[in-house]
Order: sequence, then C-alpha cells, then structure tokens
Amino acid sequence: MAAGFDPDGFWQLTPRLFSALMRGARGRIELQIDLQNRLAWQTAALSGAAFVGKLPAFEKVFPEHGGREVQPQTPEHQEGFLRALAAAWGATAIEAA
Repeated sequence: MAAGFDPDGFWQLTPRLFSALMRGARGRIELQIDLQNRLAWQTAALSGAAFVGKLPAFEKVFPEHGGREVQPQTPEHQEGFLRALAAAWGATAIEAA
C-alpha cells in the first residue's frame, strides 16, 4: 500500500511481478526525491542570487544515489524476516519445511 498499489491485488501477484512493481515504485520515488532536491537547490540559487558563487554545485550537495548495487537476500535472511513476521502475527509454532 505504501508503494501505491492496490492491497487487494497483492495476492494475485507472482514473485517476479511483485519484484518488478517494487523496482518501478523505487524508481518513481527516487525520481520524486531528485525533483524535490533540484527544486530546493534552484530555489536557494534564485533567492541567494546576490551571493554569487557561494552556493555549492547541486552534485556536491546531493550526490547521485542511483547505481547502488542491491544484494539479494540470503535464504537465512529471508527466513529470519519470516520468523519475525510469524511471531508478530501471533504464531506459536513454526513447522519445519
């Protein structure tokens, strides 16, 4: 829901489609952040026009966040999250696979 998708449709998604939707949502959010940062920098540049040369370059203030290499979660990491989720939902026993 926080990613902007219909919660009822979640259960019809395959893991691959869910992953693709989340990558798209991440890209959309990163773009929104970048646009807001650029707007803030441009506002500062225009309002501080009397102080020419005092405003650092946009790239120095907001280093590029894209291009990060995301590592896949290990099965152990995933299992730990699922156990925590099960405990939060009140599970008392976890069956072995």
